[in-house]
Amino acid sequence: MGCLGIGHVKIKYYEWVRHGIGEPLLKVQIFKKVEDGKVVAMYDIAYYVNKIIAIYENSTLDGPVVVEENDDINLASVLKLIKKYYDEANDDLIIRGERYLGEKLVELIALEESE
Repeated sequence: MGCLGIGHVKIKYYEWVRHGIGEPLLKVQIFKKVEDGKVVAMYDIAYYVNKIIAIYENSTLDGPVVVEENDDINLASVLKLIKKYYDEANDDLIIRGERYLGEKLVELIALEESE
């Protein structure tokens, strides 16, 4: 558990935990912030056995919206979503989930950043 900076992607917090019943194996949260640090929206990327789902909700709390569903279940698909929604200037990135997936995702991010 901790924080990690890899090139342009800065992981604010990560924690390796077993998933509970009904929870995704891996969860990536991207907190969209304005310059003063106020959270204005969030993307939540959930890695399930049979699907990857990305949801979005803004600070009006009208309810989360599914923005993407992906049946291509691999960490490259998760990284693609991170790159699509993450802005290194203001956003916070949090990764939480199964160790075997989380560590592989961090390695994938590091490889991508080193190229």
